[in-house]
Amino acid sequence: LRIVRYTGIDKTEASGEREIRAGYAAGFQGVLQYILRHVPSKEQYIEGVRTSVPIYPEIAIREVVANALIHQDFLVFGAGPMVEIYSDRIEITNPGNSLIPIDRLIDERKTRNEKIAKGMRGLGLCEERGSGLDKVLLEIEKQRMPVFDIEPSENSMRFVLVAPKPFHAYTKSEKLKACFWHCVLRYCVYRDYMSNTTLRERFGLPPEDYQAVSAIIAECKQTGRIAPAEENQGNRNARYVPYWTR
Repeated sequence: LRIVRYTGIDKTEASGEREIRAGYAAGFQGVLQYILRHVPSKEQYIEGVRTSVPIYPEIAIREVVANALIHQDFLVFGAGPMVEIYSDRIEITNPGNSLIPIDRLIDERKTRNEKIAKGMRGLGLCEERGSGLDKVLLEIEKQRMPVFDIEPSENSMRFVLVAPKPFHAYTKSEKLKACFWHCVLRYCVYRDYMSNTTLRERFGLPPEDYQAVSAIIAECKQTGRIAPAEENQGNRNARYVPYWTR
């Protein structure tokens, strides 16, 4: 595993690099500690003590890095897992594309390297239940952060954790992605539906922003990412499900 740090939002200037030569189990906690030490942080008061806290949830970094190690394709030569730390995001890349369609990563389960997954689970480093991405989504929504990016290619899989920012700074794409994954989370984890109310809560918006959220839902529905939970439902109490349930 390689970890590379950059000073800005691109690869123009690297500020450090580390190659982890320890085994995955022996080196995993050290990897997490190294990443958390070098990501941007914010100051919080915890039990009355002023403390510097990473802006990214530790559980999100933990689960994504574990997935990159466990699900890499060892038949892709000349490449290995990599973590790249930028000022506004963290990119975690592993060799080998996803065995599951990206939109179904929450509700489907498949492991490329079962023995590694079993060994990591036995050491308490992962759960091997396919619930890692669920935890990442839950924590991102809890902290009202932009949703992650997942960028598959022919021989690799890149997972991008985006730094926190206020709702008004979200791009249109980030709003639509957040809407879709919130809908998936409601359906697959809570066994419930997405609504204007739940999406407003996810964004941390007050009731008076009802129309702004309605516009996001309408566009997400128009692009085929979500679907009405019931036919001919009214707009006032409308509920929604992921498109693949239809």
